[in-house]
Amino acid sequence: MSQPAPRSPVRSVLSCLLAAMVMLSVAPRPGAQGATRTRQHRAALVVASVESHLEQVQDDAFFQPFSRQSGVAVMHRTWNGGLPELDHHGLHAGTGGTWSLVLAEDSAIRAACMAGLVVHLAGSTANPDGCGVPGLTTQVVVAWDQAWRQMAPRWGDFWDVVRFPGKRGLRRDPRTTLEIALMADGVPPEDVYAQLATDAGVERAFRKLSQLRPYITWWSTPAQAASILARGQVLMSSAPRDAVMMLPAHGGQAIGVSADMALSYGLSWGVVAGQPAARLGQSRDLLHFIVQPDRQAAFMARYGAPPGPDAGHPARVLPVDVQFWQGHYTTLSRRFDIWLRGAG
Repeated sequence: MSQPAPRSPVRSVLSCLLAAMVMLSVAPRPGAQGATRTRQHRAALVVASVESHLEQVQDDAFFQPFSRQSGVAVMHRTWNGGLPELDHHGLHAGTGGTWSLVLAEDSAIRAACMAGLVVHLAGSTANPDGCGVPGLTTQVVVAWDQAWRQMAPRWGDFWDVVRFPGKRGLRRDPRTTLEIALMADGVPPEDVYAQLATDAGVERAFRKLSQLRPYITWWSTPAQAASILARGQVLMSSAPRDAVMMLPAHGGQAIGVSADMALSYGLSWGVVAGQPAARLGQSRDLLHFIVQPDRQAAFMARYGAPPGPDAGHPARVLPVDVQFWQGHYTTLSRRFDIWLRGAG
């Protein structure tokens, strides 16, 4: 589901990851380290992620070192974040196509956990319900082509098609999109979820979206959000900041990001349910490997540290409320789908 920050400052992150290691409730099996020769011919583990732009960094920091140590190869797949696709590659995968680990935003992992599609791990103080292991935190921001404007646009400018004519990119999902609509309509970030919890607030969000409907180009994955910006298909877009920041320089094009009124959300790892026992043990070994402090440090070194806050102009950030979406996602998704079809 930014130049991503660790889930909290570095020391806190390492504490959180150590707690996550306990949460796995299983130590690496005897012989997991140094069993290269005996595992060379075992089937590859499959890691599916909604954050496909992270593939190379994860491969360098996690998967290649794990394969060298264990002799078990790791393959990448792109996941759309939907539970039906996860179910198809997990509990109902049959004899083939089973995924091992998934990485997605917290709300998706929590929903999968409650549906029994990922393994319910032992809880910890960092994650009491055991739904996934924290990965990192990123943001959905306003991103735009700086060739037409140096000053950072805000969500209010996003809706101003008179002053700034052109297409806009938005996520084809009620999560983050409804919050953005309310902030564009003048709702302060701290009041957004109180508004969305009411019928009047939901109506207000959809009325605001309807104003922009003819100008919207929809994206579903971070890679798609980055692509429509890089190709000039939109003037500005909501977009995961890390996906935009990882865009390669092309023809002098510079994509800017505005962190003011950004929506921050966490990404978590989940162990896919429905795997054979031997494969499940290997999947746990891989997750245990990923959360080791040295592997996390290797990941952050390759990924780059996030920019520090601007003390003179502190940005207002809205943390995505996972509990809210756990209770309202089904209803609001249905309403969003109706609206997309033009019946709302």
